[in-house]
Order: sequence, then C-alpha cells, then structure tokens
Amino acid sequence: MWRDMEEDAIKIGLNLHYFWSLDVKQYIKHVKVFNEKQKEKYKEKDGLNYMLGQYIAFAFNDPKHYPTKPFTEKDTELKPMSDDEMEKQGRRNTIKMGGVINDS
Repeated sequence: MWRDMEEDAIKIGLNLHYFWSLDVKQYIKHVKVFNEKQKEKYKEKDGLNYMLGQYIAFAFNDPKHYPTKPFTEKDTELKPMSDDEMEKQGRRNTIKMGGVINDS
C-alpha cells in the first residue's frame, strides 16, 4: 500500500528519499497542503479567466467604453463612516450572520 503512494508523492513533488522517511501523518499533511495549493491555483486562474472574459466582452460589444486601466487598479477610496452608517452596517452584518436585533 505504501509503495502505491510513491507515484502520488512524485506527482506532488516530494523527493523519494524524503518520502520514505515520512510517517503516515506527515504524508497526509503534505497531501492536504498540496490539495489546498491546487484549489488556490484554480481560484486564481478562474478569476483571471473571468477578467479576460470581461475585457473580451468590452472589446467586442462596446469598444468605445473599453477600460483604460486594468480592473484590479480600480480606485477604492476609504471614506470615514458616520455614526448612523456604522450602526446600519452593524445591523446588516448581524442579520447576515443570523443574529437577532433587539430594538428597545
């Protein structure tokens, strides 16, 4: 059984000498981290493909309004919140998280 996992160890990039020095728990940690890295890589590729689709849609359907700056460089200015805005945001967050608001 352990010999069958040698191929998987090669796929995830482990040195075979290191692989044979591992115990099962350590190997499982390596596999778990490898799978998490793969998920992150797929998420990143998916985001880039989505942005590329937006650029293509602009270029094909509405070339006059094609963005002059990349989508990731949008200006996001942080504005200070007033007390009322902060209260409203707190209520929205509480509701989203399933909390209960008790008005007096």
